[in-house]
Amino acid sequence: SSGINAEYGVGEVSRDLASVTAYLRHAKEEQGYTVVGVEQATNSVPLQEYRFPERSILVLGREKDGVPAPVLHLLDVCLEIPQTGIIRSLNVHVTGSIAIWEYTRQHLPTATGGA
Repeated sequence: SSGINAEYGVGEVSRDLASVTAYLRHAKEEQGYTVVGVEQATNSVPLQEYRFPERSILVLGREKDGVPAPVLHLLDVCLEIPQTGIIRSLNVHVTGSIAIWEYTRQHLPTATGGA
């Protein structure tokens, strides 16, 4: 699994868990980012109820395993995409697309020039 930074475009950060957790700690503590995960958990917030801070890092888990435990502990918030019917999960690329769109929708400039 790869971590990515999309602040100024997409670039590879790391492929190993230790580097990903170190990167997330640094981004939180030194750069003021909010680490937002998408995972079905007991404390998850429905996506439509969450307001993304401008400086957010989106964390997605592996297809079947989800977000690794050491990364879960670094999340500031855990989001869940509500689903109905018998669907239990979404593919990671679908989850990422939905979450990125919601972030973008919230931060699009309005007709008055603000976000």
